[in-house]
Amino acid sequence: MSELSVAAERRALFASRMAVSAIFFVGGCGLTLWATYIPILKARAGLDDAQIGLVLMCVSLGCLCGMPAAGLLRPKLGPLRAGALAGIAFAAASFGPALGVTLPLLALSAALFGLCFGFLDVCMNSHASALEREVGRPIMSSAHAFFSLGTVAGALAGGTLIGFGFDPPLGMGLASAGLVALALAAMPWLWLPEHHVREAADTSVFRLPNRTMAGIGVLTVLAFVIELALIDWGALYLVQAMGSAPAQAASGVAAFSVAMTTGRLLGDRITRALGAVTTIQISAAIAFAGVALIVFAPTTLAALPGFAIAGLGIANLVPILFSLSGRMPGIPPNAGIAMTVTIAYGGGLFGPPLIGFVAHALDLRAAFLMLTVGALVIVVAVRAVIPRALRH
Repeated sequence: MSELSVAAERRALFASRMAVSAIFFVGGCGLTLWATYIPILKARAGLDDAQIGLVLMCVSLGCLCGMPAAGLLRPKLGPLRAGALAGIAFAAASFGPALGVTLPLLALSAALFGLCFGFLDVCMNSHASALEREVGRPIMSSAHAFFSLGTVAGALAGGTLIGFGFDPPLGMGLASAGLVALALAAMPWLWLPEHHVREAADTSVFRLPNRTMAGIGVLTVLAFVIELALIDWGALYLVQAMGSAPAQAASGVAAFSVAMTTGRLLGDRITRALGAVTTIQISAAIAFAGVALIVFAPTTLAALPGFAIAGLGIANLVPILFSLSGRMPGIPPNAGIAMTVTIAYGGGLFGPPLIGFVAHALDLRAAFLMLTVGALVIVVAVRAVIPRALRH
């Protein structure tokens, strides 16, 4: 290959990395924009905690349908068109819940939202994994940092729009239009070398996990339960347990998201220095401390540092586990990523609905206390799950 073509490929890889980072940003922003509007949507539809838990379960079920859809459509469409379509579809679907003025309408729009997010998650993580292997160094945490940056933007945008009195159709409609524009702008820059395109076309993602992959999947489930519970229920927790106003409650999700972004920007470097297992153990211990502080804090102001600490701890658990699943010996990277994503969402996305059921039966403090148990399980179990060959 000539020097010119090598330089051109490097530029194309960098542009593709920025484009897929923009798609990660779209995913994170749409997710937390929805989360910040949940208290208003809940009140407008007249729902209780158990009913909003059912709505969140519809998001979970939608995700579980979207991931197999990605497995079927990504090889047919190609990784580039599938990734672009996923970003645009999710950005448009993020407006749907704004129309949910009743429980059935909100549940239906939430299911569509989840369907598009499940499709998006498989596509963007598979693309990032291919780029990671092509550039020859870890980039998964930094890619997920853009997802977290999106969650920061979504939380701040949601809080601002709510503070200015924008109702869900107007506020969520403006945000959705902006995300569609960003996904469209990223679309032309998505690129992969031809051998990765062929790999995506030839790889079947439907296969049963072995023992190690199942273990990685369970750890990812626990990490997702903590992360998504704090995103989906964080604002409601501050409203119901602390008496915060909805606009102020968005500050907890924002603190969590800012800390996650910071942790993920540093994550690749930390993982190279400490190794995967040690990084996961330390991160899970920090997450435990943060959630415990949220549970036992007496005021909103006292709880905000807990959201930030939990965000730092949870930041790199999912990226590291996804990266490991894409490097499993004897398993094609696309299949490994899809397998872990499916297991993770299959179990993890049912965490937020479970929080709703426990909150309805007891209260939100008791529900959040369950998250500390999940963090401790990760600390204890990770060395038994990750093979020694993958620890560094």
